[in-house]
Amino acid sequence: MSGNFQKYIDEHLAQAKLFQDQQEAERKKLADEKRLKAESRKATMKFLGQFIDTAIKFGTLTSEQVNIYLTNYRLEYGDNALVAKYLGLVIQLITHPQTGVESTTARFGNGGLIWRGQTYKNCHELHGALVALMADFDPFDNNIVWLEYLLQQVFEDESAIAAAPFRDTWQTEVILIRKLVEQSKNAIEIPDIDSLTVDDLFIIQSLTGGF
Repeated sequence: MSGNFQKYIDEHLAQAKLFQDQQEAERKKLADEKRLKAESRKATMKFLGQFIDTAIKFGTLTSEQVNIYLTNYRLEYGDNALVAKYLGLVIQLITHPQTGVESTTARFGNGGLIWRGQTYKNCHELHGALVALMADFDPFDNNIVWLEYLLQQVFEDESAIAAAPFRDTWQTEVILIRKLVEQSKNAIEIPDIDSLTVDDLFIIQSLTGGF
């Protein structure tokens, strides 16, 4: 009787060990798959970043390439990191040593902006061209304040703004740009239409072309 019981115990222990070994093998397999996937993504993102930097350097960057890069960048690092990278790429484009932004006037807002061999009448036109190259994507909902800020920095100290995305303080500067955009949205207090007389409403409509 005791022999059968010991045999039962031994078989049970053997089955338990087999189950544990199978579980450990499965955990190791999943861990290896996760590690390999992480290594693959890291290598891929490094390649994509280097490819985009090289394309900017040689003036061959396309909207499709930017779309692939930014889509993967957002998936890998999230929205906040995406905005910082987006601004960083724009800075690379507008401070390019051969094709960066120039102005034929003392103040860039007065027109005569030149970028990549093309002339733009104002910041709005340049913004449209930049966004078109940046996969028709603007993380600031087509509010051009962020571009005006960058251009101001370019014409004040181009070398400083060109180095900005590589400084430890870059995230702080990105937060500042976000705040500038938000402040510009709230620059004008919109009155309650119901509180306006017909005459006053007409004045506002004639000024703005709508309401």
